[in-house]
Amino acid sequence: MQLTRHSDINFYQSDNITKLGVRTVSWIEHGLDNTSDPQHINSLRNQYYTQANNNKTTIDQCISGYYTLREAVGRSVRRFPPSPLALRDQFLRKNEISSVSTAVDIYNLVSLTTGLSIGAHDLSTLSGDIRLDITQGNECFHPLGSKEERILPAGEYAYLDDKNQVLCRMEFRQSAHTCLTRKHLDALFIVQGHQDTSDEMLHSAAQQVSELMKKYCKSQQGKVWQTP
Repeated sequence: MQLTRHSDINFYQSDNITKLGVRTVSWIEHGLDNTSDPQHINSLRNQYYTQANNNKTTIDQCISGYYTLREAVGRSVRRFPPSPLALRDQFLRKNEISSVSTAVDIYNLVSLTTGLSIGAHDLSTLSGDIRLDITQGNECFHPLGSKEERILPAGEYAYLDDKNQVLCRMEFRQSAHTCLTRKHLDALFIVQGHQDTSDEMLHSAAQQVSELMKKYCKSQQGKVWQTP
């Protein structure tokens, strides 16, 4: 399948986000095949589940850094749990995490074993450049799993495109409009950390995801950004 090459997109974050301590590595995967049955990564799943059980202390230490971000923007961890915490809690309850699709399952497994927030967005749904910024209180957001759109309050942080479409609210909830579906696509991947995550941690997680996407989804890595 021939896909449009989204090579002119850029990713950046505002100075206010940098002051919060948010750090990211993001990149494009071209020609990602997300159509296969996710059961074909069951052996990979079991490998990562073992890692999650063996590295609980390190993972929990990484997750704790998102608590500081929630406090900085006046949001409750209980009401707005960071995605790595939600995955961790689900795994502790069920000894597994829910399967969505091959690509989503892969980046969720890497998130589960690192404690880092990882997400991906269908580039065909995005307009222009992507920025991570403080919300102004006029951004419209359609959360994944919800039937209704809502306006985000001011003072949070969110990923937005040039049309002010919200890709993700903090590292809490992704947009229903930009999520990966089971098709061939180009995708923007984001690994987001905090003030206590090193460059090495971020790049290691990004490399894991990209290599696994190439192996299981036949994609090719494109442009890479790091902030700050």
